[in-house]
Order: sequence, then structure tokens, then C-alpha cells
Amino acid sequence: MVNNRLVLVAVIAVLTMSAVPVLIKSTSANEVTIGIARLVIAVLAFAPVVLARGALLRLALRQWRQLAVIGAVFGLHWLTYFASIKLATASIAALAILTYSVQYLVLAWLFNRERVTWPEWMAIGVCFAGCLMVSPEVSLGNDVTLGVAVGLFSALLYAALPLLHQRASAIGTAERTFGQFFFALLFFLPFWSWSDWRLAESDVYQLLVLGLLCTVVSHGLWVKTTTELPAIYSSMIYFLYLPGAVVGSVVFLGEAMDARKLTGCAIVLLASAALSWHRYRLTRRAA
Repeated sequence: MVNNRLVLVAVIAVLTMSAVPVLIKSTSANEVTIGIARLVIAVLAFAPVVLARGALLRLALRQWRQLAVIGAVFGLHWLTYFASIKLATASIAALAILTYSVQYLVLAWLFNRERVTWPEWMAIGVCFAGCLMVSPEVSLGNDVTLGVAVGLFSALLYAALPLLHQRASAIGTAERTFGQFFFALLFFLPFWSWSDWRLAESDVYQLLVLGLLCTVVSHGLWVKTTTELPAIYSSMIYFLYLPGAVVGSVVFLGEAMDARKLTGCAIVLLASAALSWHRYRLTRRAA
């Protein structure tokens, strides 16, 4: 039986996270500045709670290594995702990151030996075709196409995170969340020289929203739900990210959504949803 409260928490987490590409595209802060600011806020917010629990001091060396790997993967995911948003548009970057659900299936096939049927492989291929459709040209010399490519790599990293969190599920949720942010911050710090802190007042407010709402609240809730919910549920709920980002991009950034973009978004969304529904039915039949 799936916990309905967890499902609701996951929905709230995704809808608040869908504001991320809009905020990142609208701020003049660069990728490194955004990453460091969000992570410093997150680490400072979670540190008192986690340190008061005292569980960090009882972690084994192997568990610390797990947290370091999670943080490094998460840090690289953020850096590439922010770059994808800056290169392309908020909605196109969100479209690329949505392939996280199908890329998770590929990773589960590789590392968990889950069976993937030929119709599922076709659905995965259709998702990538939809991403190509929104690209103006198949050339990395074009910023939008390059943004799609970087976004697809970022989605691959994001797809790996649930697998890593599940393997580290013996560590408490608060400790894993803190560890993810802390080691991601260590990943970003060597890039400090590329950061730029000459920010307008509006940029400061946007970074605070990104740090407090879209990082501390959203990611904290998402770590909990992706660990405790079956992967099929979290992947289906994550589909809300794309329409949320598209609406925000059109309303707040004035992004034009022509027939090509809308068709590409629809193809990826429908193929991903059909694949998740198919996997869900297989799971129910097996149970």
C-alpha cells in the first residue's frame, strides 16, 4: 500500500522545484554563483538539525564514502543543469531533465538487472527524439542544441541519485540530505574563481528563494519521497515538473512556445508517461 501522504509531499516538492529553471534563467548570477549560494543556504539550514541528532558521528567510513559519492554526483548534476538552462531556455532545459525517468530505467537495467522489453526501448528512443525535435539544428555549435545535450547528461546524473540513495537508505534521511548538500558544496568550491558576486538586489532575492524554497524545502522533501516511494511513483509524479516549468517560462519570461516546441514537449511527456504506466502495470501484475 502506497502512503498517500508521501505522494502528496512528492507532488508539492516537484511543483516548487519547477520554479527553478525560471528563476535561474531570469537571474544574472552565473551557474557557479547559483550553486554555491544554494548549497551554502542548504548546509546552514540542515546543519543544526543534523548535528543535534548526533547520528553523523556514528556513521561508518563506508557510509561517509556513500555520502561523498551522492554529493559529487549531485554537484555535477546541478552544475550541468544550470548550464543547460543558461544555454537553452527554461522550458527546453526542463524537457531535457524530464528524461531522468527513462534514463533511470536504463540505469536500473545496467546496475539492478531489471528487464527492459523492446516496447520500452522504443519509448526511450521516442523521448530522445522529442528532445531532438526542439533543437533548432543538430549541431553543438548552436547554444540551444548544446543546452539540450548538457541537459540530457544532467538528467543521467539525476537518474543515478535514487539508486545511490536507496543503497544508502541505512543512513537517516536528514543525514543523507545534509551529506548530499555538504559534499556537493565541496564539489563546487574549486570553481569559486568562476563565481561572480556583483549581484543586483533582485538577484539576491532570487538566490534566497532558490536556496530556501527550491533547495531546503523541495529537495529535502524529494530525497525523502524518492527513498520511501517505489521508483515508478516518483518518476510519474516528476512529470509535473515540465508543465510547471513551461507555464512559468511563458508567464514570467515571455518565452514563445511554437508548434515545434509544444510537439516535442508532448512527445517526451506522453512517451515517458506511457512507459511509466506500462512499468506500473507490470509491477501490479507481478504482485
